[in-house]
Amino acid sequence: MATDTETDEAGVDPDAETAAEEKETSGGHSKAKLLKVGGLLLIVIVLQIGISYWLLAPSGQPEEIPNEFPQESENATSEVSIDNFSVTNNIAEPGATIHVTFNLVGLVEQGSAADFESMVKEQNKARVKQAVIEVVRKSSLSDLNDPQLGTMKRMMKEAINKVLKKSYVVEIVISEYRTLTQ
Repeated sequence: MATDTETDEAGVDPDAETAAEEKETSGGHSKAKLLKVGGLLLIVIVLQIGISYWLLAPSGQPEEIPNEFPQESENATSEVSIDNFSVTNNIAEPGATIHVTFNLVGLVEQGSAADFESMVKEQNKARVKQAVIEVVRKSSLSDLNDPQLGTMKRMMKEAINKVLKKSYVVEIVISEYRTLTQ
C-alpha cells in the first residue's frame, strides 16, 4: 500500500516539522530585531537626557550670595510721627458723614529728622494739622476707599511741605486707617 508521506517515523507530520524549523529561525530573527529596537531606544533616551542637561544646566560660575545685607545709603530715611487724626468728611458721600481716623507718619531724610520733628511738633503744629485735615475733608469717596491711599498721601505730602516751606517729607505713611459712614 502506498502512502503519500515519506517519513521514517510513524505518526510524525513532515509539515509540522518544517513549521517548527521556521519558527526557530524566525524566533532568532525576532530576538535580533527586538535587541536592535531596544538598543536604538536606549540611545535616543541617553541623547534626550544629554540635550536636556545641556539646555537646562546653569552656565558660567554660580552667583555668590552676599553674607550681609547692603549698608544703608547716605539718603536713608527716618520715620517721624506727625500726629493722630480723627476727621469727618461730609462731601464724599451726599447725605452721609464719613468719620476717618488714622496715624500719620512722615518719612524724612535721616539728617533732617530732628529739624523736621521740631518744625512739625512745636513751631508749625497747628498749621500742619490744619493742612492734613483739609486734605481729608476735600477727598472724594474713591480717594478715601483707595487701598493704597495714593492720592491722599501725595496731597498730604505736598500740603505739609508747603506749610514748612521746605521739602522735608519724602513719603507719607498712614497707619491704623479706619472709616465709619453714618
